[in-house]
Amino acid sequence: RSVWPQLHPMRPRLLLALAPNVVLALLALWLRPDGSERGPALLSIIGNFHILALHVPAALLLIVPLFEIWERHEDAAGITVRRLSLISAAGTFGASFCGVMHAHFNGFAGDGVDRHLWAGVAASFFAAGAWVVLEQPRRIRLIAQGAAIAVMSLAAHIGGELVHDEGFPFRPNKAVREQR
Repeated sequence: RSVWPQLHPMRPRLLLALAPNVVLALLALWLRPDGSERGPALLSIIGNFHILALHVPAALLLIVPLFEIWERHEDAAGITVRRLSLISAAGTFGASFCGVMHAHFNGFAGDGVDRHLWAGVAASFFAAGAWVVLEQPRRIRLIAQGAAIAVMSLAAHIGGELVHDEGFPFRPNKAVREQR
């Protein structure tokens, strides 16, 4: 059985999910992180909110499949799952948007920054995709949610290593290492 004939009712949701993420990808291409600090200051400040904006959608991405599994039936994508999925998709987009602004306007550059940026853009696409497929069978929803979590985890791991050094989160923090 093909999933494609079932896409017709999802077209508005697909467009709503795809359009901002395409704009996000185009912004990431246009506003490359090249190591130069630049203005306007407002965009630099918006970028500073990347660290704050990423935690809520990351937590929600982890919670959504728990509700799906807890309910244990095909129609588990009830109002709670729908709302949490939408908030996590919008929040992941917001965190990624702030990340693009942060990297471009606050002087970041390097391979790690580029990998983190594109993993964040991909995480936004995958979170939106998990929201789009809520009308699909449970197995497809869980696969989409798992993929969104995996891509978000990759982006978080790369970002964590940028901030906390290589090996994060699987090694002791600096303070513990220095006390030894």
